[in-house]
Amino acid sequence: MFFCLRIDLDYVPWDTPDATEFGHGEPATLLRILDLGRTTGYRFQFFISNRALRAFPSTADAVLNDGHDLDWFCKHPEDAGQRYAESKLLFKSVGHIAEGMSVKNAWPANATFEGIEELKFLSAAPGPAPKGLRHFPVELRSAREAARSGINARSWSDAVKANLRDAASRNVGTTITVRPQVLAKFDPRLTYVREVLDLAQAVGLSVKSLREVLNPV
Repeated sequence: MFFCLRIDLDYVPWDTPDATEFGHGEPATLLRILDLGRTTGYRFQFFISNRALRAFPSTADAVLNDGHDLDWFCKHPEDAGQRYAESKLLFKSVGHIAEGMSVKNAWPANATFEGIEELKFLSAAPGPAPKGLRHFPVELRSAREAARSGINARSWSDAVKANLRDAASRNVGTTITVRPQVLAKFDPRLTYVREVLDLAQAVGLSVKSLREVLNPV
């Protein structure tokens, strides 16, 4: 049984809609997340988009140097093959190879898998998945979606905790998705994220990255 904190990195300062909605707090919140990993020993699963990796390769370096796992956040799965080719070059520029990918919602039923067959896993909402990839479903709404719907951080964390208890009772793994840019406004001190991590351990869910689940030592 496992609990994965999936952290999507897609912040660029010129993204006006997201900046207007959530501000520019991602860099500071990312540092807090990395510090949380150091103090707890937890290994988190990060995914980074092409535009974020292109703009801030040092972000990838910081994540990897702290011992976390980093894979590809595919913003447009309907065009995954072409975009994956670019992502491989970007990951290569920081000396890393992606083994998996994530998408914001469910994998589109009409999306093609050509060009990304070498990947091993997908993190996405329940639904179809490309053949050959292990699908780790994300059943709860992300912190970003919760914030946009008007739900406060306490209510979101309560829903996550209920999901964790249910997963533990059914002896299955579970994943939740957060973005540092959103947490900067939604949970700036990571109070609720810490509560969720503590509960996961309390109910018997090991906090792991998806790579750890896929490749147990």
